[in-house]
Amino acid sequence: MLRVTTGKAKNKKLNIPNIEGYRGVQEVAKQAIFGILGDTIENKYCLDLFAGSGNIGIEALSRGAAKCDFVDEHPQAVRVIEENIKNCRFEEQTQVTRSNAVKFAANTGNIYDIIFLDPFYEDTNHVFLMKNLEDILTPEGKIVFFHGEQLDINRVIKDTKLKVVDTRKFGKSYFTILEK
Repeated sequence: MLRVTTGKAKNKKLNIPNIEGYRGVQEVAKQAIFGILGDTIENKYCLDLFAGSGNIGIEALSRGAAKCDFVDEHPQAVRVIEENIKNCRFEEQTQVTRSNAVKFAANTGNIYDIIFLDPFYEDTNHVFLMKNLEDILTPEGKIVFFHGEQLDINRVIKDTKLKVVDTRKFGKSYFTILEK
């Protein structure tokens, strides 16, 4: 079961999509991320890519983010994200889009302060996505990238101005924080 851990929607339960291979971000990892981000989340414009249930973006809104756009290409994930947003009463602060992450990042006219990225761990080819994300990230923005141990983060960001500022491991899951 997923739930919102802190803020305006604290303890709200979140539905999860019935998609093979889907796994929600562990609560301990989620709390670590938001512990690192701290108050910097307040009034920020966020993007939750490969959003799944919307767990991370909803947590950001609950903790004071101004807006969050949610993107997933699976129709069931989009339905679940919309249900979770409604249940937490964040409809006015959100936009949900069914799209491929690379295409969305290449075509959006928005610029984001914080981008959460949580693809399936076996998907390790994110070179084009990172180039596009670099273009839609504010100069002082952050990318929070959840991934498995087989991802070579240095290969993925090689042709960008992004740099690793922190990496944490939780079991077989990792998250890496990137900045320009």
